[in-house]
Amino acid sequence: MAGRIFLLFLCIVVTVVNAGKAPPPTFTETGKALAEKLCEKSEDKAFCISSLTSRPEADTATAPKLGVIALSVASTNASDTSLYIKSKLKQRNLEPALEDTLDDCSKNYLDAVAQLDDSLAALLANAYIDVDIWLNTAITDGEACEDALSERAGNDAELARRNTNFLKLCKDALLINTILTP
Repeated sequence: MAGRIFLLFLCIVVTVVNAGKAPPPTFTETGKALAEKLCEKSEDKAFCISSLTSRPEADTATAPKLGVIALSVASTNASDTSLYIKSKLKQRNLEPALEDTLDDCSKNYLDAVAQLDDSLAALLANAYIDVDIWLNTAITDGEACEDALSERAGNDAELARRNTNFLKLCKDALLINTILTP
């Protein structure tokens, strides 16, 4: 009997909590028009729109789909950057400062790829708070790589460019997640 009362109480609490949530915002626009609207507050609006509309499925995408695209593009960028760093680390006769920087950034990007995968899984489960947490952690990893690039003598201009783009992509995905969060 006590178990049934507890179960009833639990059901009531879950119902009240769910009833208190606002529904996610709805948009009448789709595709590029929606991307333009979602990117209004981006640090680099043109870059944001370009990245969101870079996939064929973006042409008719709704807001949740553009959120998935934003995370997917950031994840692809992180994976590509991780591969770039690995290829650089295979080069012989790297100067020690550059090798240290690449080692640090390699670790950061391996973490970032995993965090973006977790973000995507959380978004698909409508766990917007978790998406926020994972994206902020990935941004921290990108910033750590940026710090290593700027603080050491060993700098790689291509990695710096890739890292800047990675941070923009993550911040745009975070912005979209914030907009989509009920």
